[in-house]
Amino acid sequence: MKTAYETALIEQEKAAINFKQSVMTAVGEVSDAMAKTQGTSERLQLLEQRTAILDKGIGDALKLYKSGMATYLEVITAQNNKLQNDLEAINVTLERLNAEVDLYRALGGGVQ
Repeated sequence: MKTAYETALIEQEKAAINFKQSVMTAVGEVSDAMAKTQGTSERLQLLEQRTAILDKGIGDALKLYKSGMATYLEVITAQNNKLQNDLEAINVTLERLNAEVDLYRALGGGVQ
């Protein structure tokens, strides 16, 4: 009976340690997902600002082209820069959505 009692105490300690490890893992996953979500949101804000600047650059390049002060290559280059910015924004949006899904799963959502 004494051996059974000591075994039960050891099992209880083992269960407590496993629980603490599970909690630490969960906290880490939630923290990582929240940080990634916040980081991607900040990057999207910067990309939106850059989009506005690139839109103005395209307009300026077109005006210069129409007035004969620039080549059409400069217009195409400005458009290409905006396209690259738009593609980056799409990728960052995908990262943010994936981070939100990770956060949802870390909080216990989803199907297993």
